[in-house]
Amino acid sequence: MKNKKVFYGWLLCGASLLMLMGGTGIVINSASQFLKPVTEALGVTRGQFSLYITFVSVSSMALSPFVGKIYTKFSPRIVTLGGAVFMALGWICLSWAKSITLFYVLGLGIGIGSTLSGMIAVSVIMNNWFHLSKGTAIGIASTGSGVGSMLFNPIASKLIVALGYQAAYRWLGLFSILCLLPMIFLYRYKPEDIGMRALGSELAAEEGDAVSYAEPEGIMRSEAVKTPTLWGVCFIAFALSASCQGVFSQAQAYFTDIGYSPGKAAVFVSLISLSMALCKVLFGFLDDHLGTRKNYVIMVIVSIIGILLMELAKNQAIVYLSVVVFGCTLAATFVLCPMITIFTFGPKDYASIYGLVTFFIFLGPAVAPPLSGLIYDINGSYTLAFIIYALLLAAALAVGIVILKKKRY
Repeated sequence: MKNKKVFYGWLLCGASLLMLMGGTGIVINSASQFLKPVTEALGVTRGQFSLYITFVSVSSMALSPFVGKIYTKFSPRIVTLGGAVFMALGWICLSWAKSITLFYVLGLGIGIGSTLSGMIAVSVIMNNWFHLSKGTAIGIASTGSGVGSMLFNPIASKLIVALGYQAAYRWLGLFSILCLLPMIFLYRYKPEDIGMRALGSELAAEEGDAVSYAEPEGIMRSEAVKTPTLWGVCFIAFALSASCQGVFSQAQAYFTDIGYSPGKAAVFVSLISLSMALCKVLFGFLDDHLGTRKNYVIMVIVSIIGILLMELAKNQAIVYLSVVVFGCTLAATFVLCPMITIFTFGPKDYASIYGLVTFFIFLGPAVAPPLSGLIYDINGSYTLAFIIYALLLAAALAVGIVILKKKRY
């Protein structure tokens, strides 16, 4: 491994970035571009359309606790790549949906594919391949969703205007499949599969050519579920994801509501995604160098500020600051949730424990987008939603400070 110029795990990190770019970046993070055209075409409310996102999240929630077991019973390669293709095909099929009910049905299938090929799969791979620089690796890989959102939100907007939303769904689905190609060729679940070791797995003591390797530390999920710490982590996961997606799912519509053109709104959404991508790398790096607890406190405080600044985005002098800081808010879920799970329970049974935590990550998007849509439908404004999400993040900050006092593994 020492003779390799590039550690194979970094190649997987790049392939994971591309897979998330074409998957989460398009299928999940570009969904807001279709809110207005679909509601107008089908004659439904924003709250009804937002339920589509809920159905995506519901199927993800139902499946995520079992991902660890699925990896032990079936080939992780087939599960991950098959899930990615299944998700892209479901997205393409939205172009032929003539009723909101069919959107809900397809949303269930898209959620299944997203769970098998999204952030759970990527964080498990990075956990397997990295002991050192794990935060940086997860941060870099997870930028895929932000980069994809940054690139494809404006593309989706242009396609919708030029060709209609149905054609936009088809083209974006094709792009999603193309982004999967590097992972098809590079996928390796564990370094041991090709006679390698995870980066940093060597112990400091080394005698001659004999090298000792540390066994993964931590506890099993059966033990973790008996501790209040796990449920604290799950609450944090819910709070982070609900606050982020409750705002981001409405972002395109929100910016047009407060006076910006659809094209300008798409630019703002793209800037949010660029900021998210950069912040994932930054905060992943900080996690490796400052520690998970300090990084958590900094990132959640920035997230609260990001939510509150979105309310001020109607002011043209502050709108760019609003979208940049809110991008940090979006990065929080993807960086913090894997790292605090490893911090509190160790890497030993990470796939199974994080699968349970991910249930609550998906619970947030299941609840928050329709709540945001409902609040808008009643009040004609998202202000109350912003306040609710800022308070939820404040509660998560308090819980995190308590449970991250001491690293256990």
